[in-house]
Amino acid sequence: MTFRQLLAPVLLASLLGGSGVFPSQSAGAVAEEVSPPAAIHEQLRPLANLLARGEGNYNSVNRGWAGDTPQGVKGLTGSSFAGFSVDRVLEMQSGWLYAVGRYQFIPSTLRFAVNSSSVMWSDNFTPEVQDRLMAALILYKRPIIISYLQGNHDNVGAAVDALAREWACVEYRSGRGYYDGYGGNRASISRHEVVLMLQNIKDSWQPGGELP
Repeated sequence: MTFRQLLAPVLLASLLGGSGVFPSQSAGAVAEEVSPPAAIHEQLRPLANLLARGEGNYNSVNRGWAGDTPQGVKGLTGSSFAGFSVDRVLEMQSGWLYAVGRYQFIPSTLRFAVNSSSVMWSDNFTPEVQDRLMAALILYKRPIIISYLQGNHDNVGAAVDALAREWACVEYRSGRGYYDGYGGNRASISRHEVVLMLQNIKDSWQPGGELP
């Protein structure tokens, strides 16, 4: 190889503003791995935890009045909800339970969430299943919320309004919840706190997450 042949790549690189070392010549180059986006119910977990502060835990129940069954389903049946299938939980609601679980699903809401998600009626009502059903409500019953988180609009107030219409613990207007005064409900999570939470989730949103 002549000196001119050796010098050619360096001259070309200098004209292009480079160093003369081309990518194929770099030692130890490793392709960067890209992690898949988190599932949607996992990305919603900070919001879910906030709602749970005002709604309940995975074994919470009421029989028509907020706070009327502090012992939860375990105190009534001896088992957590993880021991019951979703269709069995709905059967309970047709008799002696009303709102169930961490997100206080009422019968019509539970039916909607299951029918809108990949959850099967035969699946047990585990914490993960409850989280997926909560995500289904946000995706399909209150789509203005997910649309905000995905960056399709900037009306965070409309997203908070939708949350307050779905969960009684969220302030709707002037310190009051949308369902204050009904069934013993009273908002306990401020509108401002929910706005900040939604903004934080939006800032870190990963498109393409697995659907619930």
